[in-house]
Amino acid sequence: MPRDAHVARLVAMAGKGWFGLPFFSLTPRAEVVSCVLSGGGSRASFQLGALDYLYRHDEQFTPTIFVGASAGSIIASSLAQSAEREGQREYLRRLRSIWDAMTEPNDMFTPRPWYDRLATEGPQWLELVRPARPEPKPAPPKPRPPLLQFLRTEATSSPSPPEPVTAPNPLELALTPDSETPVRSEWSLNALSTIASHLGRLPRLGSDLNAIAHGLDATKSMYRPGPVLVELLREEMFFPARVSASGATLRIAMVALESGELRFMTEKGTLVDRNNQPVGTATHDLGVGVLASCAIPAVFRPVPIGAETYVDGGARENLPAELAIGHLGAARNYIVSSQSTGVHRRASMADADLFSIVMRSTEILIDEAGRDELAYAHSAGSIVIYPELSVHDAMTVDPALIAINEAYGWLRAAEQHLHLDAAAEARHRRLIEARLRALQAENDYLAAAEPDKRQNAALASAKTALRDAVRSASDSPLPPGANTWWRTWEPRAAAPRIDPPWIHD
Repeated sequence: MPRDAHVARLVAMAGKGWFGLPFFSLTPRAEVVSCVLSGGGSRASFQLGALDYLYRHDEQFTPTIFVGASAGSIIASSLAQSAEREGQREYLRRLRSIWDAMTEPNDMFTPRPWYDRLATEGPQWLELVRPARPEPKPAPPKPRPPLLQFLRTEATSSPSPPEPVTAPNPLELALTPDSETPVRSEWSLNALSTIASHLGRLPRLGSDLNAIAHGLDATKSMYRPGPVLVELLREEMFFPARVSASGATLRIAMVALESGELRFMTEKGTLVDRNNQPVGTATHDLGVGVLASCAIPAVFRPVPIGAETYVDGGARENLPAELAIGHLGAARNYIVSSQSTGVHRRASMADADLFSIVMRSTEILIDEAGRDELAYAHSAGSIVIYPELSVHDAMTVDPALIAINEAYGWLRAAEQHLHLDAAAEARHRRLIEARLRALQAENDYLAAAEPDKRQNAALASAKTALRDAVRSASDSPLPPGANTWWRTWEPRAAAPRIDPPWIHD
């Protein structure tokens, strides 16, 4: 669609809504471009790859409005230090350099001492208080056949088959009072013997639990931000004064625990609400705002700002497109999300523990909210880039998976920019899936003390399939170095010391 016609169509949509949300409360300015970046933890690698493509190939991609949540706020704040294309590209290059240097989860999520102690010692402590398992009853002896076959007694009727076990009625389970299934202490000589054998450890158990309780109360989080955030917030990488003076507009999302409201910190350090209306007049440190936007509840500590305490903006909007599209006045909106749609199927959770049920429900809730946010962005005519394939989860830090996810972001950006058809999208998906399979074959090969012929063949086959997948997708721009993916080991914290065995000169 010609650019002028596109702008006219957007102007015509002013005042209309989608599920009650505004499309535009301002007349879009034709020359203004916005970029919205979702949260997603370490999956921000997808966004870094997509942005790399856009800065290299999309001449219209020079945003002067940035909106971000959580990990997206880090990228948005960094890029907003310049309103010029080349300046933004340089900050993106620095971001990718820091992201690609991560080698393990501790680089992004460093466990608090109390949580590390709990994770290490907890299973052993449970053994101290877990009821002893009853000794298995010996199987009844089989009847001995008579020595003389003709002295056998008359055959008795065969026992009736056991009754099938039926699942309890869900309504009965829900309405049965707990008192009908009392908890009993399983004390026995065996249990007392187990406790007695660990008496020397009980004082330590008490002091450890005390330390854990104090650590939990003091930090209110399982992790602290790892070294990567320190690198990202160094003055040469990020300086709030540069953002304020750049001329770019910035909004980073966070949620106030006291009021429950979604807020945004601006490039000046002030706070606005979801309608871009001021919330007070105080000015705050933008670096602290970035920290608040990334404060995943329970994972990182909540951040006090002014009279309220803030956590990750993703608690309300993981993809805050409404503010950019509805209130900031850009005519061309790029929405880049690192969150794929859909959740992986799990095995039966009928007997799952409470924590697993809560986490799974939260995962589903976030997925549903993400679908709505993407649908809103699509309905407003935005350029929407998101993964259909989940390469890794938000807390996985693996150099190979990060590199693959960056490549996937590049390919998905190319699909939108070049308006590629479904066949090209399918080729790109097969390419990423082939690279993931090759990575698994590498891991299997390197994990073996002495790889056998089967593992050698599997690795060679996976790498050959990757080569063919790259060639099949060569009709569209591929990420730099794509032609060498099949010839080299994937990135690792410690590079393999052997030459690729599937390459034969």
